[in-house]
Amino acid sequence: MKTILFEGKISKVAIIKILSFFSRKAYHSKLSPVVYKEYQDPTLPADNWVRIKNIQTGICGSDMTFYRCAQSTSTAFYPMPCSDITYLGHETVGEVIEIGTKVKSLKVGDKVCMRKYMASCELKGYSPNKFCNMCKKGNYSDCENYGEPSKITGPVGAGMGDSYIAPEGQLLEVNDLTNDEAVLIEPFAVSLHAVLKHIPKANDKVLVIGAGMIGLNVIQFTKKLQPNCKIYVMENNPNKHSFAKKLGADEILSGDPYQAVAKATNSLLYQKGKNRMILGGFDVIFDCVGKGSLFNDTLRWLKAQGTLVKVGYQMTKTSFDETPIWWQGLNIIGADSHGLEIFNGEEKQTFEIVKEMMTKKELITEGFITHRFKLNDYKKAFKLLIENPRDTIKVILKCE
Repeated sequence: MKTILFEGKISKVAIIKILSFFSRKAYHSKLSPVVYKEYQDPTLPADNWVRIKNIQTGICGSDMTFYRCAQSTSTAFYPMPCSDITYLGHETVGEVIEIGTKVKSLKVGDKVCMRKYMASCELKGYSPNKFCNMCKKGNYSDCENYGEPSKITGPVGAGMGDSYIAPEGQLLEVNDLTNDEAVLIEPFAVSLHAVLKHIPKANDKVLVIGAGMIGLNVIQFTKKLQPNCKIYVMENNPNKHSFAKKLGADEILSGDPYQAVAKATNSLLYQKGKNRMILGGFDVIFDCVGKGSLFNDTLRWLKAQGTLVKVGYQMTKTSFDETPIWWQGLNIIGADSHGLEIFNGEEKQTFEIVKEMMTKKELITEGFITHRFKLNDYKKAFKLLIENPRDTIKVILKCE
């Protein structure tokens, strides 16, 4: 098994953090903790596990965080005990080439994508009766055993490699989708999960910040689930404006952001020195960028009792003025990954909803994949994303 992984030794990460301050070339050097390794193919650790041969995988923002060593010791993740190794690549599609004796939902030859990837009870090898309350409900991304040790030893791999092994429940069969559709299910599911956290009401004015992969699909799903809301987009890359409108955006904001927000929402803008505040802003804001300083602004761009859905993130601590939260009675909702949803009155996994929509051709999927690289050229792919992010939406690594 060949696989790309992150070796999380503090010494290695510290070296890259220091060197990258002087040159971005450090990210691609031999000193990088992101390495391409080869292991003897692992045996299936339990009879409900599966072996998958990768076809292609997308590069996610979380993969970029590892590649750039952008994690901070100031975040809530830092106290969590974790493995020294993180396998990269979860936006993936592959073919089942081996199954355990108790696998029921999959067969050899099935095409699958990876549904769960954060450290959850199932991925740690826990028996179902030992699952935490979140995992029992199907909210695997909110696992309460995140920091507990895994019962699985040895390499398992992930999407950025020639193959990986996984428990049956981690996978979703996608035989009816094209490879390009299947590789997009995971990022589409992230966007849908965020929208389902707070579906706007009819006539709501909605701001989507960022028209990258996630932001574009927040636009698409918001318009699909609430066609009578008005969607405004804040995106400084004009190359993405037309695609945002194709997916359902009504207006693109331009110029000074405070003035643009005040004009779009017919609100009052007040200013003393550099301190500015808006009264009467957006009903809903989806922050799909997550820069620390932006959090302070989004709180001031919401109307009283408005809702901020925090989708984008950075792995560093930030500071902000909390005044608008209590003064304006704001709602702040965090949205991470995917899980169990209430959709059309039924409980369904986010992946299943996206798969069904794609199968019925209810979603626009063309136009998201902008670049393709061979797996061996992964450093070129990451270099593109670091140096020319404005030119990309989704970069794919071909694993075959």
